[in-house]
Amino acid sequence: MELMIVVAVLGILAAILIPNFRGLAAQAKYSAASVDLRTLKTATLLVYSPSSGYPANQSAWETAITSAPPSLEGVALSSRVVDRVPDDPWNPGHHYIYKVSSDRSTFAIVSVGPDKTDNTGTPGSDTLNCNSGDDVVATNAKTVTNPPAGGLI
Repeated sequence: MELMIVVAVLGILAAILIPNFRGLAAQAKYSAASVDLRTLKTATLLVYSPSSGYPANQSAWETAITSAPPSLEGVALSSRVVDRVPDDPWNPGHHYIYKVSSDRSTFAIVSVGPDKTDNTGTPGSDTLNCNSGDDVVATNAKTVTNPPAGGLI
């Protein structure tokens, strides 16, 4: 009889606590993505070239932000901006997605969010349409329509 009461109490505690832990895992992924994207946005801003704009594609972007930057006001910088592009917490084995406008003046860095779908459009000149998905997005766009539910950095 006492054993049944103990088992019942443990079952009730498990029923209360398990849903809370699931929510913590999702929140941890949102936090990790936010921190990563803030760092990647800063790195991207640092590799801007007045003559050619931001890197033209994913590969060029990853190379630019993981290489030693050019000199800054005549002072050579020897360290890389970031050591590597981290994986998206919702898409292990895949890096964050980099997008740039055709004139290379506006960029977006995207985490696909829990639905694992990229809901963010390609940036226009100073604009970005996020299509209201659950993505987490870092951008330098001045105008963002349909902000993502995951967050905008």
